[in-house]
Amino acid sequence: MTYFSREWDAVGTAEAIQTGRVTPLEMVDQALAAIDALNDDLRAVIHVYADEARTQAKALTDFSAPFAGVPILLKDAGQNYAGHPATFGSALLADNRAQETDNFVQAILDAGFIVVGHTNVPEFALKHISDSEYYGSVRNLVDRNYHAGGSSGGAAAALQAGMVPVVTASDGGGSIRIPASFSGLIGLKPTRGRTVAGPGSYRNWGGASVNFFLTKSVRDTRALMDVVDGRDCDPIAFPAIPLDDEDYIQGFEEVKSLRLAYTTRSFSQVPVSQDAVDAVLETVDFLRSQGFHVEEAHPEVDGGALLEGYLAMNAVEQHKLFQQLAKGLGRSIVRGEVEDLSLALATFGEKIPAWRYSQAFDEWDQACAQMTDFHQEYDLLIQPATAKTAQPLEGEDSESDVFAFVDDLTALPHEELGQLVGQAFSIGSSYSPFAYIYNLTGQPAISLPLYTSDHGLPLGVMFSARKHQEDLLLAIARYLEETNRFHYYANQKE
Repeated sequence: MTYFSREWDAVGTAEAIQTGRVTPLEMVDQALAAIDALNDDLRAVIHVYADEARTQAKALTDFSAPFAGVPILLKDAGQNYAGHPATFGSALLADNRAQETDNFVQAILDAGFIVVGHTNVPEFALKHISDSEYYGSVRNLVDRNYHAGGSSGGAAAALQAGMVPVVTASDGGGSIRIPASFSGLIGLKPTRGRTVAGPGSYRNWGGASVNFFLTKSVRDTRALMDVVDGRDCDPIAFPAIPLDDEDYIQGFEEVKSLRLAYTTRSFSQVPVSQDAVDAVLETVDFLRSQGFHVEEAHPEVDGGALLEGYLAMNAVEQHKLFQQLAKGLGRSIVRGEVEDLSLALATFGEKIPAWRYSQAFDEWDQACAQMTDFHQEYDLLIQPATAKTAQPLEGEDSESDVFAFVDDLTALPHEELGQLVGQAFSIGSSYSPFAYIYNLTGQPAISLPLYTSDHGLPLGVMFSARKHQEDLLLAIARYLEETNRFHYYANQKE
């Protein structure tokens, strides 16, 4: 059978429940059946809450919430649901249970969604692919010989397979947009402060990381922004996006007045594949044929320097996490309990001076100012979402290989350890040299499924805008969706 298809997105499923065409229990049962049938192969879902979800579905009588009875999967990284597993893809936390519900998750519950499980991630959500040593690698539904992406890889595979109508995700360096690109989905990273955060941290990864969703329709993306609006509690929140509820995006003719730029050069001199170039140029050609004015222009942002500061921030944040975990354990974390990349990053972060951590944020703000200047001339910038199509499951170097011949990670000189950490993360940046910039500047960016390679693999085209202008991203996304430019990939069938 075919499970939740593109037509059965979150909005469509909610409407079917509210009009009585289907019941919440039928939708939950369908989600659980899909997980049961497909998950052994894809490894997308790592925790399932079948009995609890069915009980909630049976008890539901109030359908006033916008997504009452719609099943959903959460990401097992920073999306805590009280009393449920919170493992961050790590064997160290295999028995950990969340003590409280995050505000983002609570907003989802308040909107009526029924949580049926948590999805697979790389350990501590650190990578562009989801290949946790403890839970296994997530396969790409489009071609199972490839990764689904990361760190929201389990989410992408689950959504593409039709396990649920919509999935949650998060993005600290491309972790929504990379799996969207690899898997042929819609992936919006909202403006920093746009979505609800806390209570544990309101500035996850220094404000680089935000929670949102992967979707199969622009209408879902738009509707979900209202669900997780962060204005009431986030210290860096922005006003609501200026969209009318009935006609939520500019009309076809009005959207053509947008000033568009494109570039296929990466910010950090990372080579860009011909597929990535073709994806952008084909999109540009189409837009021009429709009457849009599109110019080639490249923001002069030093992505290499920004990447160094971004890595320093990640290392300090990982060390902070390990300090918190060690406090709970009553001892230090040792090699073998976590993956080498996680331990090396945390160890490197221990000796990064405070001035360097602070300097990284100055660099982010300077890049934001540069991009703000760029957007004085152009409303939107078009780029590849990733530099390549999905990474194969076998045959390429992995981050763990970098540390395989090191006897004692904690004994390495700081500079030498930093070089190894940088080498490990260069594997991911070779696939994703574009996306992380917008985590640092705080701008919104969206990956759209606009291209398929000759080998049948998706590659997303990314549009970015100035801060708090998601309305422009949704406008161009809807235009491309309704002119049939999106490349869809069939759901898995039994």
